Amino acid sequence: MPGASMIYFRRMTSALNTTLVSITNLPLSELSNSLGLLGEPKFRAKQITKWLYQKRVNSFGQMKNISKESVRLFNECYSIKKLKTLYHVQSKRKDAEKFGFETFAGDGVIESVLLYDGQRRTACISSQLGCALGCVFCETGAMGFVRNLRQDEIIGQLIGINDHCASNGHKLVTNIVFMGMGEALSNFDAFMSSLHIIMAEEAFNIGARRITVSTAGVVPSIERLMEHNLTIGLAISLNAWRDEDREKIMPVNKKYPIASLIETAKRYSKKTNRPVTFEYVLIEGENDSPAAAGALASLLKGLNCKVNVIPVNPSSGKKTTSPSERALKDFADALFNHGIAATIRKSRGQDISGACGQLGGLRGNGKTPSIIAAGSRE
Repeated sequence: MPGASMIYFRRMTSALNTTLVSITNLPLSELSNSLGLLGEPKFRAKQITKWLYQKRVNSFGQMKNISKESVRLFNECYSIKKLKTLYHVQSKRKDAEKFGFETFAGDGVIESVLLYDGQRRTACISSQLGCALGCVFCETGAMGFVRNLRQDEIIGQLIGINDHCASNGHKLVTNIVFMGMGEALSNFDAFMSSLHIIMAEEAFNIGARRITVSTAGVVPSIERLMEHNLTIGLAISLNAWRDEDREKIMPVNKKYPIASLIETAKRYSKKTNRPVTFEYVLIEGENDSPAAAGALASLLKGLNCKVNVIPVNPSSGKKTTSPSERALKDFADALFNHGIAATIRKSRGQDISGACGQLGGLRGNGKTPSIIAAGSRE
């Protein structure tokens, strides 16, 4: 005979839901509580978590250490959902792969990128459909904001990428950057619950030192992140050294100007004992002068940080030009000569619209962008 709590759970599921609960949309704490209501032992949550995120099973029946009775019960209450891969393309240099996943609601396409660097496998994960911040050099910003992604859609990208790697006999993802579509810290709850799954030993077991979240500079969200006492990396998209220039390319600066952003970055670095990364997208004739390099170095002086110098990547309808390789090197060298650690970041995946600022999903006509349609597919 089922216990009272189990009967209650079944009745609630039946009365309130027309569909089963997506089990990968449950935060780890809620998964444990939910299984408890079904009368399952405490250790069951860890068992299921391993099957879901390490083995990436498609059904409860594949969970070999779960009883048939429990499997039957889980099938009555939960579903195991996986994102459908609509397209997959590989860069000519084979150092990047781009994935287009269909949302569970069928209302858009989530783009993710897998980057190769020696033994490192970095998954660039999306957190929103579109973005509300409207940075002029960003294809996602051109979409406008559609909605926040759910936990199972965020984690689903990592599951899908690892499934692809495993099926090809490749090494699984080792590092995570929340630098895909959207502002991850503006989808805070889903970001945090996904982060806990990524870091959990019984799930993906990826440590904080191998995770970075990027932000356009929404100061309250960075402060909220600090309250959780994590040591994940923080990357701030800066792109200018003074407010009047930054506001032209990043409207968010009107609300959170550079001074407040730098002060918050100092506190984040001090709290985590980690350098903050400043991303600086270099646009010819806009922010690439020797004077800009010197002013940027003065702005960042004394801050535990490093600068990623990024050439602006092509995007539809944007008349921005990338500086020459010589100009990129000169800018990075100028920062270094002023005592600021600077690196020129390679634009991996540019030929498949998978580089910085190029993620935009399907266009309004429902067709893949021509640059993807011409590439290799699964």
